[in-house]
Amino acid sequence: MREKILLVDDDPNILAGFKRNLRHHFEIATAESGAEGLGMLKEQGPFAVVVSDLRMPQMDGIQFLSLARQVAPDTVRVMLTGYADLQVAMDAINEGNIFRFLTKPCSAEDFLRVLNAAVEQYRLVTAERELLEKTLWGSIKMLMEILSLLNPVAVNQASRRRDVARRIGIRLKVAKLWELELAVMLAQVGYVTIPQKILEKRARGEALTEEEEKVFLTYPQVGQRLLANIPRLENIAAGIAYQLKQYDGGGFPADSRKAGAIPFIGRVLKVVHDYDALLQMGKTPAEAVAVMQERRNFYDPEVLGALEAEVLSAEEGFIVRALGLNELLPGMVLADDIRDGRGVILVPKGYEVTEVLKTRLLNFARFSVIAEPVKILEPVKAKGSQVGAREQA
Repeated sequence: MREKILLVDDDPNILAGFKRNLRHHFEIATAESGAEGLGMLKEQGPFAVVVSDLRMPQMDGIQFLSLARQVAPDTVRVMLTGYADLQVAMDAINEGNIFRFLTKPCSAEDFLRVLNAAVEQYRLVTAERELLEKTLWGSIKMLMEILSLLNPVAVNQASRRRDVARRIGIRLKVAKLWELELAVMLAQVGYVTIPQKILEKRARGEALTEEEEKVFLTYPQVGQRLLANIPRLENIAAGIAYQLKQYDGGGFPADSRKAGAIPFIGRVLKVVHDYDALLQMGKTPAEAVAVMQERRNFYDPEVLGALEAEVLSAEEGFIVRALGLNELLPGMVLADDIRDGRGVILVPKGYEVTEVLKTRLLNFARFSVIAEPVKILEPVKAKGSQVGAREQA
């Protein structure tokens, strides 16, 4: 399959010439204005490369390529310019928006060489994203599903928090949402060094001794050390280290960082952590947010605002559906405990169904009895708009 190239120029003769020269190498699309080009990026993409003339009426090349970067961030951007505009083109490259620029007149050989380099860059970018979003995320997901069989309560907690973090990230238009989701799932990886007795006391809501609390609070830094040397997880590791840090500088770790100096992922983890803890104490979503507003200095105001908007915009209410074991699907949330024939709890209510869990239950049912039907929660309706914009720090 040939890569798609978009050429944007207000001169149709130039576009026709480029199309003739390149049609045997790439799939070529053309647009005679920046506005038309943006529409094509949205509706006919993905394009590997977009090439734009600098001097165009209404919307010049720099403006167009800047907007193109927002519409199609993976598409590699190339600018075509005259010698008189050389400094402008260099400035555009220095700002990080343009991959290469070509000067007019440009030979077919030079144009093809630059396009080939741009296509190779596009392939590198998309391959890396696929590695991160599919291979790495898939591996972590498999690991978490296996761990869920050993410690379903902890993994179920991470699953709940991931859903909240994802909705916050979408509302804030976080650029790398996968990092945020992965950070939530790995936030408690440092628990591996904490004695089970301490973890059980925490789970029961019992107060820890001063020494136990000191040991427990080491888990964020342990998590950071475990993840810091894994390629592409540096931001996640930094966020996990600061998941208990307050926005005003209080909390743990006890250093001088506060406000925007705290990693963005850490600021989201703090909000999600406290919100989920309040829900587990019996608070409704609205009550939990109200408590957090009373201590708003603990939280990034934009992140807390996104959480509040999510809570207020969602119409609370679920219906309970009764299903057979075979009808369970990944992502469904249990409305009641799943029990065996003797009434022993196999999976607690509130747990999110996964492929591994379903397979395990089906295998269990071959040799024992599982009480059916299984009850799951189904949202009546959920709505919400995406507002604001945010890049991960």
